[in-house]
This record gives sequence, C-alpha cells and structure tokens, in this order.
Amino acid sequence: MATPLASGVVVCSVCGQPLNAKGDCPACLLRTGLEETLVETKPSALVFGDFEVEQGADGSYWELGHGAMGVTYLAVDKVLRRRVALKVIDVPAAARGSQAVRERFLREARAAAALRHPNVAAVFQFGTSPDSTYCYYAMELVEGETLAARVRRDGPLKVELALEIAIQTTRALMAAAAQNLIHRDLKPGNIMLTAGNAATTELEVKVIDFGLAKAIADAGGEMELTHGEFVGTPSFASPEQFGTGPVDARSDIYSLGATLWFALTGLPPHSGKTIEEIRERQTRDDLPIAQLVARKVPEPVVKLLRSTLAIDPSKRSASARELMEALESCRRKIGDRVGFFYKVAALIAVVATVATTLFMLQVNRQKITSASTTNIAPSAAALTALPEKSIAVLPLENLSPEKENEFFAAGVHDELLSDLAKIKELKVISRTSVMQYKSGTTRNLKEIAQQLSVNNVVEGSVR
Repeated sequence: MATPLASGVVVCSVCGQPLNAKGDCPACLLRTGLEETLVETKPSALVFGDFEVEQGADGSYWELGHGAMGVTYLAVDKVLRRRVALKVIDVPAAARGSQAVRERFLREARAAAALRHPNVAAVFQFGTSPDSTYCYYAMELVEGETLAARVRRDGPLKVELALEIAIQTTRALMAAAAQNLIHRDLKPGNIMLTAGNAATTELEVKVIDFGLAKAIADAGGEMELTHGEFVGTPSFASPEQFGTGPVDARSDIYSLGATLWFALTGLPPHSGKTIEEIRERQTRDDLPIAQLVARKVPEPVVKLLRSTLAIDPSKRSASARELMEALESCRRKIGDRVGFFYKVAALIAVVATVATTLFMLQVNRQKITSASTTNIAPSAAALTALPEKSIAVLPLENLSPEKENEFFAAGVHDELLSDLAKIKELKVISRTSVMQYKSGTTRNLKEIAQQLSVNNVVEGSVR
C-alpha cells in the first residue's frame, strides 16, 4: 500500500515530479549533479560499469529523458559494442551503503529482465556504484519518440491511432500480468512509438521503464517488491497510488486510461500545481467529458474512458485481458461506423444524382427510382400541385440495439438534408416537417409524398 502524501506538495514545472521540502526537484538535481560531479572526476567520459555515456558535438552527455527516479542516457556497451538506454537512479542519502537497497534494486532488475515481449523494451543488465550512491540498468534502445513528444508536436491523435497505441500497450500489460508485475508509472513519456521494421510504416509500441514495476506475487515470494514511497507521475497516477488503497494491476489500467485521454485531447484528465490539488480533483470533480466532445471522440470510447478512469478500482476492467476485449470492441464499433460513413457518402451521391436528374425529366413521363430514393407517381388531379424537383428525406431508423446510434443516425440525416439543400431549384422538405415520420411510426411513402407535396422520398436505416 502506498504511503499517503502530505498536502500541498508542489510539482516541478519542468518534469512534473514532486518537489522536496526545500522546493527542489530531485530528478532535475540528479541530472545536473551527475554531470557536474562526475565531470570533475572523469571529464572525458561518464562511465557506469561496462557502459559509457555518449556525448554530443558540444561535449554534453546525451540525455534521452529524466523523471522522478533518475536520468536516462544514450550509452554504449563497451563489451558488446551496442547502443543502449542507460537509466541512472539516485539513491537517497539515508540509504546509501545499504545492502538492503542494493538487494531491492536487484529484485527489481530481475523482475524487469524476466519480462520479454515485443511491446516491452528489454532490460539487459544492472549495476550499482561501490558505495550504493547510484544504481543503473541498461535496456533496449528504442529508435523513435515518446507518445508525449508525438502529441506535443502534432497535437491530439485520431481515434483509430490512439486506440491502436492503447491496444499494443495493453498487450505489454498482459505480458506483465503473466510475470505478476505492474508498471506503476505508465504515462505518455514511457510509451515509445517506432516503425515496425524497414519494410513497413506500421506503428509499433514499446513500453519502457518496467524497472519501476512492482511484483504482485504472494507475500514472501522472491519477486515481491515493497515500495513504501510514492512511485509514479501524479497526473497519470491512479487514486490508489495516492494512498487510497492497495496498488495492483487495475492501477495500470487507470494510468492507461489517462494516457489514452491525453492522446485524444492533448491533456491529462486531471491536472494541478500540487499533488494534493490533482488528488482532490480526481476524487471531487467529474471527468471533463467536454474535452472529448470537443474532439468528437465516439461514444464507445467515451464510455470506455469512464470505466478505466473510475475512482473505485472495482468499476474498472479487472485485468489487462478484460481491457483488451473492451478496446477491441471499441475498435470494431468505430470501424463499422467508418464503413457506414462510406455508405452514407455513396447514398448522398445517389440522392444528389437523382435530384439533379429531376432537372431534365418530366415526372409525368418517367418514374425515377434508386435503391435509396422512391419516386411517387401522383394522381392526375394532384399532379399540377406537385413541384417537379422536390424531395423529402425521412429520419433514418436505428435498427441496432445500441442507443447511441440514434444520435449517429440523426447526424447522418442532417448531413443529407444539408447537402441536398445546396442544389439550386430543388425543393427539400425541412427537418421539422419530416420529423413527424420518425422511426417507430407507420410509413406509407405514397401518402407521405402527397402530404408533403413532393415527388421523391428517401428513407434509410442504421444497423
């Protein structure tokens, strides 16, 4: 169980991590301290065991990133001559020289190294300085960019791409579950995006920093890790990580939900200047659904986000596998809707073609029909009262069991009316007039045509 945090803890404006009692950011201090201190003793190289940190053209050490637990460098394995990502973790002064600290880090490294999956950056080796001042581990160097960097550069992602990233990340969590591991710091900055291989442009996801993972095996097991301090990034951390309950796999599900939210909107679901402010907004405020609405996020995805970001862990998916099923279901529904949009586009084209044809044909000479449009041949007495170029589009009927498709059908109906209204000299019956014939009512197209004084009636449905 995580230890409750004191109120009013300020978050670093640079990396978003908690500041200490003096108002300093340990992560940022570690980064500068490593460079300043170690440069004095070894000005030409920064070396940790078999790994040497690479330097830029200006002589600065090549930093890949930094967070609450330490700094990640681009380094070279001097023995195997391969590039790696080297994470250097500062050990608190009070714990330096402690054998227990070294053993705990060893257990964490073993836990991370045991995880092998295409969507997880592999851990190769770990080590500690002789005085236990620093711990470090080398992991697979992923060529690409973080999800955070992608969104900062290009803005919020399309729904299909965001779901693909979430699905691949969930596969990593499923692999972790098989090893009784949780990540505890899942966030956009720990999700790498890269091309699958040289022959394809398909996106591949790699989750990094599983070295912070906590094993959830039975108490006393070799892989059990017991962190007492807060581990994670506040804006993407679950309520449990703030001390409201035990941290388990459902905590990662919350963090993935917050990450998906960020991918879709460019913002975390809850933010604040202090940890306590973030915590209060989490538990007090409703999710800012308006952000999703503004980005036109489909209802199935909104529903999924409500579930994954539930304050009560029991209301979230119980496992990564269950979350995967929900994500795949969302993707199928959205795929069906994309396909339907193509059908709607074709329908609009058909209706427009039929409407244009009305300019050239006399209704008393030829009957115009299509799969979507019915031409009504009126009686001779009523013929003179009907405009030749006229059409009514009835409300689309929702034949699916999903209630949200009613909104979708209404949107398509509005789109049809809007496009037809652009055709000059074509009489299009208003939405208000046709709403009396909405789904659920008995429809006699001939009678409707006579009542609305039109020659053509369009009807359709959503499945």
